[in-house]
Amino acid sequence: MMWIRHDYDTKNTTWILGFLFALFFMAMAFLQFTAAAVIVFMAAVIGLQKLYFNRVGENLIFQNDRIRKRVLYGGDSSWKLIFQNQGLPIWGGQLKIWFHDAVEPQGQQIASYGNLVELDLPFAIGRNQTIEIDIPVTGKKRGRSRINKMEITIPHPFGEGSVMLEYQPKILHEQLVFPKLRKHPFRYAPSRHKPGQFNLQHSLYDDPFQPIGTRDYVSTDQFNQIHWKASIRMQNYQTKIFSQVANESMLFALNISTLYGTIYNMEERIEELASYIENCYSAGVPYAVAINIRSAGKTPYLYLPAGQGQKQRQQALELLSIISKDSPTLPYRSMLGHLDMHTVLPYTTYLLTDEPEQAIQFIQKWRSQTELTVIGGKKEGEPA
Repeated sequence: MMWIRHDYDTKNTTWILGFLFALFFMAMAFLQFTAAAVIVFMAAVIGLQKLYFNRVGENLIFQNDRIRKRVLYGGDSSWKLIFQNQGLPIWGGQLKIWFHDAVEPQGQQIASYGNLVELDLPFAIGRNQTIEIDIPVTGKKRGRSRINKMEITIPHPFGEGSVMLEYQPKILHEQLVFPKLRKHPFRYAPSRHKPGQFNLQHSLYDDPFQPIGTRDYVSTDQFNQIHWKASIRMQNYQTKIFSQVANESMLFALNISTLYGTIYNMEERIEELASYIENCYSAGVPYAVAINIRSAGKTPYLYLPAGQGQKQRQQALELLSIISKDSPTLPYRSMLGHLDMHTVLPYTTYLLTDEPEQAIQFIQKWRSQTELTVIGGKKEGEPA
């Protein structure tokens, strides 16, 4: 059953019908046919109303498709609610929804209760009709917003009372608001000692798929590097010149745990990491992300393997969007220990932690394996 019905003040209708029937028999007993006709008419109206409210909403269908929309901080999006009615029409109703305040409606009078926003909208739909209700919203703060609850209230056309339809299944619509992107210092230096895809003037490695020209052959050149077509054209052996490439990849390990839960400046650290991710995306640098939030699966914490491009950026920002202060955390040293045992460190590693002493063992060990940067946060009570 999709909708749970709640009737308010509908018992009065039954009492009124009983009273009218009593009056009808009294009018017939005293041969008051005009009064009896009026009573029958009133009873028919109230009876039809009762029948209507017993059946209304039985074939009202809400299209509960799984929809996830992604919103930049301060960006625009919308809730799209589609209803199909195969039963009795609904007039003068009111739609009420509750959702998390990561997004807020545009130009609407809203009521807020803690982290929930309550929104009331007029609702009417005819028989065999499909309607789409579009609710524009704006990304207010980082996080995930879901429609927690939805109700439709249908008032009595005559008299007092109403019927409220409460949608029972979990609503699968959600909005992900990405973190605010700030400007933070960022540097990366490609490694000349590992092959990769970054063009570098001085590197030990060439990219055989990126020839950039030719030069005269010398005796130390390999035979398979001769450019035969250019040699015939120049009447002299020519050797291919390849683009010199280097490796660069990064790991960001964020610590958001403290002794009693999550750190007080979690939003600032997440926004800082989001800015580093945006810088990597702009520079085309592959990166991985590790956050000490507990996760089910082979990796016991949130981990995004190394990658680059638009898809990697979207997955990384989604990962940051679902973190909340209620998320269960893992000790930072446990996450670093798992990374040390199960991953190969990239050329550059950033440790974002307010408590570097938790990672001192790995800081000393990793300095010889990677270009390590430890970024501490502000202590609680310090000015921003």
